[in-house]
Amino acid sequence: MTATAMFILALALAPSEAQTPASPQSPVIQKNNIRYQVVARGARLNRRVLGDVTDSVRGVPASPVDSLVYDGVGSTPIDAAIVILEVDPVRQTGMLRARWKDRNGSWEIFQDYFHHPEHSSGIRIGSSRGEVNNLINIGIAQNVYLHGDTGGGAPIFPTVFTYLAAWGFTHVTLDGEPFHNKYGLPGPERWVSHVMLTEGVRMDDGTVRALGGEIYNPARHKAVGAVDPADMELHLEFMDERFPMVMENNPMMFAFQYHLVFEDVLMQVTESQQPLSFAAADRLFGDQAD
Repeated sequence: MTATAMFILALALAPSEAQTPASPQSPVIQKNNIRYQVVARGARLNRRVLGDVTDSVRGVPASPVDSLVYDGVGSTPIDAAIVILEVDPVRQTGMLRARWKDRNGSWEIFQDYFHHPEHSSGIRIGSSRGEVNNLINIGIAQNVYLHGDTGGGAPIFPTVFTYLAAWGFTHVTLDGEPFHNKYGLPGPERWVSHVMLTEGVRMDDGTVRALGGEIYNPARHKAVGAVDPADMELHLEFMDERFPMVMENNPMMFAFQYHLVFEDVLMQVTESQQPLSFAAADRLFGDQAD
C-alpha cells in the first residue's frame, strides 16, 4: 500500500482537534454527510475443492470446498478484479460494486442495501482498558475489532482491527446471467454479503498464520494471529444463510461461499454524492503512481 494511501486513511480516521466554545453554540447541520470511498484491486480468490464435488451452483463447486485455505493452497491471484465500496456510516447507507474474472467465469456483484448481521458488529475499547463496547444492530461499522474472540463473527480469522465493515444482501451475476441462490435464504435473487477493510491478515503467499509462524487454526489460536498493522486488505465474500451446516465445507456454516481478498487498497473521504465508476476507480491507482 502506498504512503499516500496511508496518509489519506490517517486523515479519514484521525479525530479532529476539538475547540471548546466560550459559550454553548447550536450544532452545524451539514447538507451532506461524509462518505468513505474505498477502491481495491490485486485480488486473490481463496477457494479449494476438497474432493469429488457433491453440490454445485451453475457448475461452480459448492461442496466440499475450503473457502478459507489458511495454508495458502488455493489462494490464487485473479485477473481484472476491482471493488468499490462507498458508504455513509452515519446514515447506514451506501453501495458496493465489484467485478472480476476467475476460473469459473466473469463475476459482478451489486449491493445498495445494508443490514446488521445476526452476531455483534464488533467491539471497541471502552472508557478503560478492561472495558469494551459491543456494537449491536449496526449494518456499517467503523473502527472495530472483529472475529477472533470478539464475538463479532466466528473465529475464522484471528482478532483483527477493522477500519470499515459492512453486511447486507447482494445481487450476483456470472457471465452476465443472474447467479441464483438455490438454497432459499436470504432469497433466490440475492446472497448474504460481508465486506471488511482490515489490517493485514494474509501473507504474501496467501497463508494466514499465528504469532509463532504456524498456520492459523481457529480451534487452537482464535485471537492470536500474525496480523500486520502496516498492511491493509479488503475482504469480500458472499454466501447463503448459515443453516443448515455443511460438515464437508470450511467454514461449515455455509452451503456456498465465495471469498476474495484485495491487497491494493485506496481510501478517500468525500462529501460528493456522485458514485465512482469502475473507470474512475481505476484512474485513482494511476494517479497514485504519478
